[in-house]
Amino acid sequence: MLVRLRFWCRHGSWRRGAFAWLLAIALACACSARLVAQDIPASTNGPAAKRIAEIRFRGASLASTDPLTEYLTVKVGDPFTRAAASASIKALFATGLFSDISAETDPAPNGDVVLTFALQYRYFIGDVNLNGRPKGAPSLRQLLNATKLELGHALTDTGIKQAITQMTGVMEDNGYYESSFTYTLKKHEDSRQAEVFFHLAPGPLARVGKIEVHGESGFTQEEVESITKIKPGAKVKASDATRALERLRKKYQKRDLLEAQVTLARQSYNHDSDTVDFIFTVQRGPVVKIDVEGAKLSRGKIKRYVPVYEENAADDDLLNEGTRNLRDYYQSEGYFDVKVNYSRNRTLDNQKLDIVYNVDAGERHSLQSVDVQGNKYFPKDTIRERLSVQTATMLLTHGKFSQAMLARDVAAITALYKTNGFQDVSVKADVEDNYRGKSGDLRIVFRIDEGEQSRVHTLTVIGNLAIPTAEFQPQLSLDEGQPYSEYAVAADRDAIISYYFNRGFPNMDMKITTLPYSGDPHSMDLTYEIHEGTRVFVDRVYVYGLHYTRPGVVAKRMHVHDGDPLSQLDMLDTQRRLYDLGIFSEANVAIQDPDGTAQRRNVIFQLDEARRWTFNYGVGFEFATGSSQGSSNTPNGTTGWSPRFSFELTRLNVFGRDHTFVIKARYGKLEQRGLVSYTAPRLFAKENWRLSLTGFYDKSADVLTFTSERAEGSIQAEQVISKTWTMLYRYSYRRVNVDPTTLQIDPALIPLYSQPTRIGMPGVTVIYDRRDDPIDAHKGMYTTADIGIASTRLGSEEDFSRILVQNSSYYQFGAKHWVFARSLRIGLESPYQNSTLVPLPERFYAGGGNSLRGYSINQAGPRDQFTGYPIGGNALFVNSLELRMPPPTLPFVDDNLSFVFFHDMGNVFDTVSHMWTGLGRLHQPTIAACSQKPADGSNPPPCDYGYLAQAVGLGIRYHTPVGPVRFDIGYAINPTRYPILNDNSTSSTTRVNVFFSIGQTF
Repeated sequence: MLVRLRFWCRHGSWRRGAFAWLLAIALACACSARLVAQDIPASTNGPAAKRIAEIRFRGASLASTDPLTEYLTVKVGDPFTRAAASASIKALFATGLFSDISAETDPAPNGDVVLTFALQYRYFIGDVNLNGRPKGAPSLRQLLNATKLELGHALTDTGIKQAITQMTGVMEDNGYYESSFTYTLKKHEDSRQAEVFFHLAPGPLARVGKIEVHGESGFTQEEVESITKIKPGAKVKASDATRALERLRKKYQKRDLLEAQVTLARQSYNHDSDTVDFIFTVQRGPVVKIDVEGAKLSRGKIKRYVPVYEENAADDDLLNEGTRNLRDYYQSEGYFDVKVNYSRNRTLDNQKLDIVYNVDAGERHSLQSVDVQGNKYFPKDTIRERLSVQTATMLLTHGKFSQAMLARDVAAITALYKTNGFQDVSVKADVEDNYRGKSGDLRIVFRIDEGEQSRVHTLTVIGNLAIPTAEFQPQLSLDEGQPYSEYAVAADRDAIISYYFNRGFPNMDMKITTLPYSGDPHSMDLTYEIHEGTRVFVDRVYVYGLHYTRPGVVAKRMHVHDGDPLSQLDMLDTQRRLYDLGIFSEANVAIQDPDGTAQRRNVIFQLDEARRWTFNYGVGFEFATGSSQGSSNTPNGTTGWSPRFSFELTRLNVFGRDHTFVIKARYGKLEQRGLVSYTAPRLFAKENWRLSLTGFYDKSADVLTFTSERAEGSIQAEQVISKTWTMLYRYSYRRVNVDPTTLQIDPALIPLYSQPTRIGMPGVTVIYDRRDDPIDAHKGMYTTADIGIASTRLGSEEDFSRILVQNSSYYQFGAKHWVFARSLRIGLESPYQNSTLVPLPERFYAGGGNSLRGYSINQAGPRDQFTGYPIGGNALFVNSLELRMPPPTLPFVDDNLSFVFFHDMGNVFDTVSHMWTGLGRLHQPTIAACSQKPADGSNPPPCDYGYLAQAVGLGIRYHTPVGPVRFDIGYAINPTRYPILNDNSTSSTTRVNVFFSIGQTF
């Protein structure tokens, strides 16, 4: 005897929610009962009186490790009943894995029955793509987003039809009214994922037909076409209607028709002519005049603060909002007692509406003091940090104050106290006029009544069977004896739920009970009751979309593995790590069938590889003192700017790995450079190692004394030891050639300094970084030590050693976050063995926006006495101090502009021993001799440059997302004097130097 129980449904025929479940169950029961009644006569007991000898599954995928028997309501040995079989079918269907389920019974050898469930798996949405898109709009992303097909969700015929309907709408918006779509599916039997490929036939692009305006528009047909910029016969664009509406509204606004209503009544397509007609409807409304009486206010500010101009309506809500905006504006200008109201006067024929805002500004005030009283738990500085009202300063002459700001400050202080257990806190703000007897001066006093602090008496966690309390206890903000607040309770709830969600409990729920202890409202007993629900595990992890990338590269980035508890955190972390590779434009992750009840779920990673070849170019400029401009070259250089051009060619995904090959070129007045590099992160399969191979050619004239050409190759390995420690290991080999025709030194020395030099130098750099923000640090420390040794045994023609150490520290102080920053840089070079000097291009040079701002670019240190040009030195000492002010609130730039006062001290010294001597000198020695013209034919003594040059100055910083834009003006206190024997004269470095750059100085 054969009995069939069948529960059948296609995707899209049932919906979420309680009603859908009840309907599905009712249909299943009715269908099952009907089928069984037909197969089994009522007079016989049939298989219902027998037991189940065996349960089988037909069509189940062997790739799945999900134990299907766990979902059944029957097991081997149970009596067979129709109701139990039907319930099992419903339970299996609820997992979301199957589109068709039926049950069959066959007789067993012992007279019992064999129950077989025939399963048909459903498929889920994988990659969605499209071909056939025409050039221009719409973009591929617009079309794919319109499909609403989500990765991992069930694939249904209804969903595909809706996707085609949505994409057809997008095509019509862009003028393609004859487009058609077909699709093909590529199914993956192992994962039950299906890739959807849409094929688009766009058809012809429609043209603009008629443009009509219904209603009293006040414009001729020609004027309408001119205003809307929609011309009959032009190609239809998606933005046509929207822009036309905006242009018409703006036109009416210019005529003061602020209540004009303009709508697109119809946008109809004519199939025969392949044209689109645009029909607009206009209700002009009255001429609206908005004026301010009692105070001066520009027309531009009226439009900014009265929202009637934006909303094209003049109702009471908008006019009242304008009242509040105008009040806040005048209060921000110091008129803290301002009163604003409005009146309306509409003519009987509704042709004109006059709106007048009456402003009684009152006396202009200045906020001189903001005080906090009654605070015991928090210091005043902690409270002041949260205030938006500001006292008057030199730049903010009246301070910042308004009723809205005052209300926000009261709310901020109240929230601060409530989050720390003061549930009964009361905060009031009193505004005192005529502060200290001076008319117009104000004082604000925030009076705080803290009340009694509530604390946790006991905290009990129950219901957590799978995860001990000790595991998530560190995540909680509350504990016995700690301040109690509703904010902290909500934070604990979020922390516990997140902890469970990330360990495979997606249905976890939590109930919180709070009771006063012994009737004391400030001592609370807390109970966290946890309902863990069913734990869900990862069945399989599938990765799609790899074409050039090696699978092993992706596998090493995975934090989600087969059999792991399903964790949203691990999925997002893996997604982030995949993006960090830099070779994927998209890395989407999803749970297959997120709404199902299966205890094992597949996790799908759908990757889209980025374009492997990219080309970038740029045009910029540099501005500074001391640059080489034109033919009038002098030892100090000139002030000016230079254009800079650059391009970059990048190849990603080299050899199927996250390796990068880059070709760069830069051309400017001072420097022309070409560079080729190959970068391999994660060297030795280690996250903390990185390998770089670099070769470049550089021709630079940033040192005015000479023009050098450098060809260099280097190999560098970077090791990140910890969050603060980094090591760089490198070997560089370069050949430096100095153009003898550009050497601005004693002609007798040109043969010596113009000789080509090969330098082979291994080196090590140690970096210690504890800055809070590498781009714009406010606190912390940054230290680097770079050591290199050039040796003939390592391919070098000269033997010398080099060390450069820099230490910078940052200290934030005061309630307004002033920053004191300091930096010390010391460099030492020394020839050894048979070498007697360090090649000219390898010496230290200083001066410019990133070192000594009392000098123009590379102008510090020793000079050639014959020409007066800088020749660098073997020792470097630079000490910089900066006081970085907090950004004031200024018109137009708000708080994005700040100021810096700086002091730079140091110099370049010819030898290391002369540096130690020069550190004790604050003035140039032998300055009198350096300032006198040498007699004709005389041989004056060498000029001594061994002293600490000093400069002070002012800097401006404009803060941007990529770092501050910097403008510095430096004034040299003790500039360098030097002789020029070549023309029997003397000169001095410039006192005032200007620099423009991006990023902080250090």
